[in-house]
Amino acid sequence: MGGIGLVLGGGGLVGHAWHLGVSAALADATGWDARRAAVVVGTSAGAVAGAELRAGFHPYDLLRPGVGAAPTDTPRPDIGPTSRRPACLSLAVRALAPWRLRPGLAAAGLLPRGRRDPAIIRDAVTGLSDRRWPEDPLWVCAVRLDDGRRVVFGRDAGVEVDVGTAVAASCAMAGFFTPVPVGGHDHVDGGAHSATNADVLAGAGLDLVVVSAPLSLRPAAGARRRRRRPPGPARAQRLAHAARLRRELQALRRQGTPVLVLEPGPDDLAVMGGIAASMDFDRRVAVAEQARAGVRRRLERPELAWERSVLAAAAQRG
Repeated sequence: MGGIGLVLGGGGLVGHAWHLGVSAALADATGWDARRAAVVVGTSAGAVAGAELRAGFHPYDLLRPGVGAAPTDTPRPDIGPTSRRPACLSLAVRALAPWRLRPGLAAAGLLPRGRRDPAIIRDAVTGLSDRRWPEDPLWVCAVRLDDGRRVVFGRDAGVEVDVGTAVAASCAMAGFFTPVPVGGHDHVDGGAHSATNADVLAGAGLDLVVVSAPLSLRPAAGARRRRRRPPGPARAQRLAHAARLRRELQALRRQGTPVLVLEPGPDDLAVMGGIAASMDFDRRVAVAEQARAGVRRRLERPELAWERSVLAAAAQRG
């Protein structure tokens, strides 16, 4: 394929703001326009950001409130009766097997079907694209609820779906949003499989893959190994996402694909809050500004000179 691949992970409204700040920082530091990525892989909030970029919105414009598809109010009222019945108990049982433990899939199966209407996401994305898939590749990751299979809309053959519905399915957080039916199967948040799904680009022959991972955690530089108390729930969840991402990066690097990973550090997390704050509307502007400034500083480091040169060369070609 060649060119630059862009992976945008999940993370709610705060994660969406992180992606905008990251994309703006890449443009600041190298001139590379995220809209020109050879392929964009989006999961949940990253699927929304990817659809916005593919619809032609520049990251600078998306930093303005009210521009793009990100909601500015709460989702639609509850629909359907209240239930505590697991959405798919058989999926949970398979995901909890010791030899294939997958906590995200187990949660998707154990949680009841959500009662919020994901049409708010579908309609917003449809308003950007008029239901048409973009000409340049946009791969949207979701999970099929009945068997836990990852589905990549826009890439997988035999799946007919408009872009708004695909993004809504990728965002259908288990236990909150109602699953989205596509092709006779209910689908939920692609984050149930992985918060990033970067491994779908393994073997794509790209010059560089840029991964924006708002739910991960950047390793502390030069940190000494020492005994510590067990991490709290929020940090443990981020560490689990980071470990999953590292395995995906190995799959990319085994194929000879260089990767630039952009994850929050301690200063970023102070602004982003815990994972439980991922749907906090009031944090969006501050998070985008923090990500833009922090990533721009990071891209200035000498050890990233090669990545900067690749992005700058792609910007010149674009």
